[in-house]
Amino acid sequence: MTSLFIAHLAAVLLAALALWSMRYEPGGKAATRLDCSIPPLLAVLAAVVLLVVSPGKRPELWITAIAGGLAAGAAAGALLRVNQDHGHSLIRMAPAWDGMAAAAALLLLALVRFVSSSLMGRQSSGFGVLAGGATFLAAYIAARFIVVRFYKAPRSIHIDMVRGQNPRRTLIH
Repeated sequence: MTSLFIAHLAAVLLAALALWSMRYEPGGKAATRLDCSIPPLLAVLAAVVLLVVSPGKRPELWITAIAGGLAAGAAAGALLRVNQDHGHSLIRMAPAWDGMAAAAALLLLALVRFVSSSLMGRQSSGFGVLAGGATFLAAYIAARFIVVRFYKAPRSIHIDMVRGQNPRRTLIH
């Protein structure tokens, strides 16, 4: 096994864990602050791995992708409705699929890189587009979390919640 094979496999595993750890979002279930911070961390780590092993080193493309992902993620996070249980440190968002879609797309990009480079042995064209797409998606997920956690949640009303359950109450903010 080469180091590239291990790195590509690690990117796939990190992206899969990021997708799996967002399972509370589509159902609008309450999650702890730590539960909410794990998916962006894993997504960023997967993107970093893909950036490091990318044969096409294009920092200008990657910086643009990061800036675009941060802007899009911040806008998406600002649109989400959020409630928080301050006593139990739980956050609940309205059912949303955009974060899961971004994590699924990140997993798809990691799988494409793993299959094409490590399993099929295809040589990359060296443009760095796949790594740019991964950084866009990771920045989107991270910015969305930052806006929800540090802007929306502190301004939300307090509703008593239980972790992993949807209290079936209206979300205000």
